[in-house]
Amino acid sequence: MANDEIQRFTVSLPQSLFEEIETDIASRGYQSRSEYIRDLFRDRIVDKQWNDSVEDVVGVLTLIFDHHQRGLSEKLIEIQHNHLVHILCSTHVHIDHHRCLETIILKGQAKEVNHLVNQISALKGVNLARLSRAGVV
Repeated sequence: MANDEIQRFTVSLPQSLFEEIETDIASRGYQSRSEYIRDLFRDRIVDKQWNDSVEDVVGVLTLIFDHHQRGLSEKLIEIQHNHLVHILCSTHVHIDHHRCLETIILKGQAKEVNHLVNQISALKGVNLARLSRAGVV
């Protein structure tokens, strides 16, 4: 990709969206609109490759949940043990008296990883379940 010829193209946007993008570019410290757009495209390509992959994929599931929710911790562990997904690592942090943040690094077939995430997301007491698709192995 390093030897790819640069292609230029024009994009038409509503003024409000353009202004929002300009604000985001400045707040993130991008040197140019082009680099910002390239990063957006790269993210979309990783998502597509990840979902289309027949190889194992790697992702990071970030959870915020209420640890006082009855039976939730046991359900989280049970779901992780009952899937064809490898749990490579997890980190558990207490945010406050009620909420915990947990990150779980997952490896497996995209369909199975997505299924595990969907099951966890649907549990009562889970406030956030966000999957970051890291790449294809």
